[in-house]
Amino acid sequence: MRALLTLAAGRTRFLASPAEIAALLPKNLPHGDDAIDRGLSALSDGGYIDVVSTDRKGERTYAVELTGRGAGYFREARERRRKLLFRVAVAALCGAASALAGFLLKLIFS
Repeated sequence: MRALLTLAAGRTRFLASPAEIAALLPKNLPHGDDAIDRGLSALSDGGYIDVVSTDRKGERTYAVELTGRGAGYFREARERRRKLLFRVAVAALCGAASALAGFLLKLIFS
């Protein structure tokens, strides 16, 4: 999704070739045409993009349109990260409060 948002450059509709997409993918992901097709169809099924595969001057090209969910991907990721950090902080505070309560009870009853 990050590669597509980089290619979009603020637009909601754009054309992308498999080579352009593969150049922006991380090294540990497969870069073949089939892998890119599967990834784009998964993003399409998830509601992030609408994609149409076309032939342009003998070269395969994807016409990609970002949906509202796709355009808000970075915002969603930031919110997920914030919620996770909040949950970890609450768990740490509850653990510290529990340890303090246990220590106080130990002092009182010993």
